[in-house]
Amino acid sequence: MLGGDFRQTLPVIPQGSRADTVLASISHSYLWNSCHKFSLKTNMRVNQDEKEFSEWLLKVGEGRLESGQAYEDDGYHDQFIDIDESLICWSFVDPLEGVVDAAYGPISSPMNSQTSYTDKAILTPRNETVNEINVYTISRTDGVSRDYFSSDSFELSDTTSDQNDTLYAVEYLNSLEFSGLPSNKLTLKVGAPVMLLRNINKKMGLCNGTRMILTHVGERVLKAEITTGSHIGKEVMIPRIVLLYDETKLPFTLRRRQFPIRLCYAMTINKSQGQSLKEVILYLPKPVFSHG
Repeated sequence: MLGGDFRQTLPVIPQGSRADTVLASISHSYLWNSCHKFSLKTNMRVNQDEKEFSEWLLKVGEGRLESGQAYEDDGYHDQFIDIDESLICWSFVDPLEGVVDAAYGPISSPMNSQTSYTDKAILTPRNETVNEINVYTISRTDGVSRDYFSSDSFELSDTTSDQNDTLYAVEYLNSLEFSGLPSNKLTLKVGAPVMLLRNINKKMGLCNGTRMILTHVGERVLKAEITTGSHIGKEVMIPRIVLLYDETKLPFTLRRRQFPIRLCYAMTINKSQGQSLKEVILYLPKPVFSHG
């Protein structure tokens, strides 16, 4: 059984063209003609009282929403849509400050309720914007921050050479950032919300995408309280683990030893699929529809 919604994010093909993306979608599989298709008509994610908003979402997803403005010579004129003004926050002197305040209000002190972080989130298209918001937000919260640096190395290089250590210096390895991989430098504080990036122990609720609140930041281990899923309220320990990343065109496999977490004051729109949120703040500094 296969499930999906063609109005949501299409497959992402690194360095791929529009044709590569279309060919990777499920409707171009050789099995597609043998499948029985069932359509789900009721929007379970949107309150049924919000019928007008639900219909507007369908129009956006199906490309039936006509723009009321003309955009000339911008290369995106057929991809813009008009957002209802009631959904837009205007006149920010500092966009980051405005977005964080709209989402969390004054965050200098830790939230009284842990659901304040887990019921809402800032969503944005790109990982670099997520990092920018997370760094800005944690710098505004009270408490002593602690920096954790990864131990990076490489293995399985395709080129056997005595110069490999020079070619792939530690500073270069530290600078590499990939989706699904923790950063070389993690700045953490007690009370900060984090998201797990790997399946560690499914029985204990430590799965990829699990959100937690840090309760202790130690020298070699972190302690956190799970705030989503079926293990809410359970306190768990998070160790450093070795993470391998070889899904690149680099001629080596990156080996990074780090805590498998990321701050999640903000997250990418892709990562938010599957999360249950009561309120979202969208921050769109760049066009959001990556496939038109």
